[in-house]
Amino acid sequence: MTCADQFKLILSNNILSIFSYIGEGFCILSVVMIMIAFLGAEGRITRKTFTPVIVMVGIITGINSYCIIHDYIVLRKVWTEPYIEGMVHLTDKENIKWLIYSMVMGVIIITALTTFTKRKELCCIMNVFMIVFYESFISTEMLCSAMYFTENPREYVLKFKITDQLLGTTESIVFTTSYLVIMLLLFLALYLGMIKKQRTLYVKWKNRIIFIVWELIMTCIIQIPVWGDFEGPDQIRYMKYELGAILPVMGFAVPVLMIAIILRRYILEKTLIQEDYISAELDYINQYKKNQEETRAFRHDIINNLSMISSMHERKNYDEAKAYLNTLLGNVKALSPKYNTGDEMLDCIVRMKVTKMEEEGIEFLFDGAVDGGLGMKAVDVCSIFANAFDNAIEACERLPETAEKWVKLIIKRTDKFFSITLSNTMSEDENEISVLRLLGEGGRVTSKKEKSLHGFGTENMRNAIRKYDGIQKIDINEGVFTLSVMIPRKMMAEKRG
Repeated sequence: MTCADQFKLILSNNILSIFSYIGEGFCILSVVMIMIAFLGAEGRITRKTFTPVIVMVGIITGINSYCIIHDYIVLRKVWTEPYIEGMVHLTDKENIKWLIYSMVMGVIIITALTTFTKRKELCCIMNVFMIVFYESFISTEMLCSAMYFTENPREYVLKFKITDQLLGTTESIVFTTSYLVIMLLLFLALYLGMIKKQRTLYVKWKNRIIFIVWELIMTCIIQIPVWGDFEGPDQIRYMKYELGAILPVMGFAVPVLMIAIILRRYILEKTLIQEDYISAELDYINQYKKNQEETRAFRHDIINNLSMISSMHERKNYDEAKAYLNTLLGNVKALSPKYNTGDEMLDCIVRMKVTKMEEEGIEFLFDGAVDGGLGMKAVDVCSIFANAFDNAIEACERLPETAEKWVKLIIKRTDKFFSITLSNTMSEDENEISVLRLLGEGGRVTSKKEKSLHGFGTENMRNAIRKYDGIQKIDINEGVFTLSVMIPRKMMAEKRG
């Protein structure tokens, strides 16, 4: 091999290194999105999320370009001579490798810190472990797939165990290119399918643990023929067919099956939201029809009523006319909505829930309004307040019959915020931590017995509030539970538009 051939190998390896770290960048971004979309981590994908990764790829590209130029200048002087290890001073790959590894780790930490908004330290640690796990999972499945098309799988695997054994070879080119394409496709699927559409599919801890244990078992199974004592045709057959064909199928099928199960829950969640939304809309329509009928009846009788008052006035029956007028005014007030929040959808929800509270003997108190409405999408108003009212009513229902039961809604508006506070009485014996978990941090939580069919409401509330960059605050004091929601008015106008 001449020095010219050696440079071609160096050029190929450096280009593959750039491709590999571009794939690493997509891996970092994908894991951040997985944590937000599937694991319940709170954060926002913004330019700050992409910036560290872009800078990392740019620096690594610059380092590899420097190595290419430096080694070309050195080898060009002895271009046609046979290459002998150590004959010229080429770039130190080991030092560069550790420099890049340190940079990648720094980028992973910076990306996590600039993306996640709560519990940053914990999210950062989880992010590091998730990236290692995610990358090893993809690489393991690729390695198993490659075994099926290789005559001697053991030799192929051992070469990957030894640093730089396959660099510059066809296998290395195929492996690195495939890795980049897979990471890119997964990144696009997560970003376009989940983050951009603001979707979340919460994965419970039970499913997470099952998946981790399953992957660890698969990884251990792969190591058996590589480091085991048995040799010969049985080992080749085991590696080529059992590992090379069956495991990749399992590696694809199990995650797809898990996502299908989670997707089913997501559809159920959206169905429950739509049911609340449709119920509120139907209640509004029925109430509107009732008001229209009463208004038409009142208009029909208004001439007769006015004529009667005029006749009483002419006969100077002032007391009788006054009593009749008061009756007439009472009828007019009855036609007006009892609760007017200023937002049509919130009015629907209040009327619907007040009917239920009256049936349960729960007093409802209301104060405030928002002229011109909240400026939120109707389905988001329903997600927040229908669930909040349901939780408040359920808390009152758990109180003894003789206990005081009330729900209070207070709405305030400032130049920058809408402030909506919903308070209710609750049992002082209830576990405060459980209540805070129910409407606090974390994933889908429910106090109901049928946990598989409930717990979506509180998660939907958090997602809707987060969508408008809102703030949720919970307070428990002397048997009173208070949920406060503050949402920037500017953000709501932008979301509505």
